[in-house]
Amino acid sequence: MRKLLLLLIGGIVCVLLVTGCKETGHSNNRYVNKWIGTASDGRVTPVASVPFGMMQIGADTRSCGSGYHYDDSSVLGFSHLHKSGGGCADFLDILFMPLPLNEAVDGDRLYSKQYQAALSHQEEKAEPGYYSVNLYNKQLTVELTASRRCGIQRYRYTSGGVIPVVVDLNYGSECACTIQPEHDVDTVYISAFELVDSCTIRGYRFSNGWTPGQQVYFYSRFSSPIKTCALYVDDRRIAETSFAEGRNIKALLSFENECGELTVKTALSSVSMEGAVANLLTEVRDKAFEEVRQAAFESWSRVLGQIEVETDDPKKKELFYTSLHNVMLYPFLMSDVDNRFRGPDYQVHQTDGFDYYGGVVGLWDTFRAACPLLAMLNPEVTNDYVKTLLEHYKYAGQLPIWTLWGIENYQMTGIHSLPVITNAYLNGVRDFDTRLALEAMVTSAMKDTCGYSMGYFVGLENYKKYGYVPCDLEMESVARTLEYAFDDYALARFAEAVGAEQEAVRFMNRSSNYRNVIDPVTLLARGRTKDGGWRTPFDPLASSHRRDDYCEGNGWQWTFFVPHDVEGLASLLGGKKALEARLDTLFSMSSELRGDNVSGDITGLIGQYAHGNEPGHHTIYMYNRVGRPDKTQKYVNQVLTTLYDNTPAGICGNEDTGQMSAWYVFSSLGFYPMNPASGQYELGAPLFRKAVIRLASGKKLVIRADNLSDENIYVDKVYLNGQLLDRTYITFEEVQQGGELRFEMKGDDL
Repeated sequence: MRKLLLLLIGGIVCVLLVTGCKETGHSNNRYVNKWIGTASDGRVTPVASVPFGMMQIGADTRSCGSGYHYDDSSVLGFSHLHKSGGGCADFLDILFMPLPLNEAVDGDRLYSKQYQAALSHQEEKAEPGYYSVNLYNKQLTVELTASRRCGIQRYRYTSGGVIPVVVDLNYGSECACTIQPEHDVDTVYISAFELVDSCTIRGYRFSNGWTPGQQVYFYSRFSSPIKTCALYVDDRRIAETSFAEGRNIKALLSFENECGELTVKTALSSVSMEGAVANLLTEVRDKAFEEVRQAAFESWSRVLGQIEVETDDPKKKELFYTSLHNVMLYPFLMSDVDNRFRGPDYQVHQTDGFDYYGGVVGLWDTFRAACPLLAMLNPEVTNDYVKTLLEHYKYAGQLPIWTLWGIENYQMTGIHSLPVITNAYLNGVRDFDTRLALEAMVTSAMKDTCGYSMGYFVGLENYKKYGYVPCDLEMESVARTLEYAFDDYALARFAEAVGAEQEAVRFMNRSSNYRNVIDPVTLLARGRTKDGGWRTPFDPLASSHRRDDYCEGNGWQWTFFVPHDVEGLASLLGGKKALEARLDTLFSMSSELRGDNVSGDITGLIGQYAHGNEPGHHTIYMYNRVGRPDKTQKYVNQVLTTLYDNTPAGICGNEDTGQMSAWYVFSSLGFYPMNPASGQYELGAPLFRKAVIRLASGKKLVIRADNLSDENIYVDKVYLNGQLLDRTYITFEEVQQGGELRFEMKGDDL
């Protein structure tokens, strides 16, 4: 009787754990639609993860992009590393694939094709921290959940028998290596598999992908003993061994279970197999699947509960919380539980206790709004992120540009660690070595050569010599000039804030270099040669992806990348009215793009404004600075309501590590960091009648939009804590102080 009672209690606990994730109460998790952005070119994948974690375990439907695409019809397996929402992709390491129950498999079949299972979206489910899918005509249910560094798979068959599982160490992202072009795709140069005991395997996978020299170690424990283990290297069976090393390793494991259920716990590490062991033992050693799932659910509930929005439109609520979820996938943890990590010098280092977030550092995208949103909501994470950037500097001699799995790949333009650090400091995030930060920022802003990108060495040598990047010496010269100038401004602002007056003056002067690529005749940003002439012929609608004077854009789109000196740009164009007219033309002209190799990143077009890519994300808010906030409000609303939707194709460009979603979050709240190094947010027009931001300090910022409707999208008056604002911005400090920001909305009476 006692045994029966215990079983009943245990069953009730399991039911409560399972349904606890469904009975969300006030949790905003229930509004997250993890399919948004999984189709078209959104590159979102419905991974199981926790906020800011290393583990993004998910289903793979293709070995490119993010690994998952909604239009695909089959599952290839379940890999443990993803970069959901990335631009250029990588990872998809350590793939497991459960096969049909009792299926016999031989080596020829193992290597002749990638195992696949038919996929039906009606058989999928995804929520924050959890994913499941039914395969093989509902004979198998695969469930995934995660902790910070560990992923758990649960396989449930409809009956008992022999469970075959493939572990594939060759599979990975088919993504070109940009630093070492001789590596055309993700190339495994060495991997290893070891059978540790009857329930445990471990190994590693070293590969050249978008970033070279990635070292991924794993450690897996199974809930049932391994019945058989067949190891193959390059389609050759390795007889009577528990260890294999080579470039193309696959293992076929079998388990016999009369209940038809198998759980697999896998931990990852960039350091060693011992690091992976410690990660697993610390995070999930004795925890059941549902316990880990519940913890993941609760961690997402806390993060998504930092903002509460009120609206009668469920679509808007779904888009908002899905966007907030996508932003908070990053930054990407890379350090083990003992704080060790593999740095940009490929050596193992250890922090003094902070989390090293070097897994994915996509700053070209995220410095604009994703990092500022993180700084506003999660200053402790931001503080560790800044320390991560400085730690990178110690071992690389410069701040990160675009880092993946701890390794710098030098992709994209600019040195956008600078505005990230400045934005953090201006948000009150200051528990880091400011002297080291200033040193790192100045050093990085003066590097003659900072990397190798797109077939040539890049750096600031030409920028320093000419005051701009000559188009006959470097590609993407206009983009580089404009971004270096903005980064100079960010450095000047930081120097000013920490009392380094000489550096503040020096780099503030240099931040005017953008003027050197604004053609006074066409009034557009244009390639300029080293002798001072302008590139001819010149077509401002032309694009040649990563092979012209711009970066994923054209002359019209890049002309407005001067977020730090809108007034100065206006003076070059003939005054504020002239800049307003140029902005009007940008949004109203034809969306035609010309060229044989137009950048596929130029998407989400309103005229020539391209919302699907990041360089123009601030542009709408420039109307505020020319005295036309009504036009800011008009286009903000248009983008929010027409270029985002709650379908799989609901992101008009690729998600770019949370930046597309961060724009939505900020703009729907009614303000945006047009210049994230300024200490100010430009006001727009809120999408919700009420929003409450719970700040880390315990204070709240309440945002109200009185008289808001689908027609009343314009702002009549704005009050901050009861005082009428006579400006179009609020400051970082005002937001951090909390209080009430009230908009009085009106219709179009222009």
